Amino acid sequence: MSDPVEGGAEQPRLWQVTIGLVATAAQHEELMDRLADVLCPDAGHEGPCPVPWGMHSVDGDSLSRRQRKALLTEIKETNWNPDDGAGTGTGTSWRPA
Repeated sequence: MSDPVEGGAEQPRLWQVTIGLVATAAQHEELMDRLADVLCPDAGHEGPCPVPWGMHSVDGDSLSRRQRKALLTEIKETNWNPDDGAGTGTGTSWRPA
């Protein structure tokens, strides 16, 4: 990959942002819509977005046990509410399959 700074100006690079979440199907769909609005706040604009982007979602059931465990560990270490036990912030207990 070439140097990201040429002629003193930073050049665009490819990035991947990964977000793991525990949610219902409805919550997932709402979040995907909200993320799309953040990435492209003017869906009616002509031509490509000023910052090109693509988004996909993967059901956790399709991940390997190791990948699921890594994501759940990251979620737990980042922002899991200990008052929910192993919950999702809804006050109910949740355990991965």
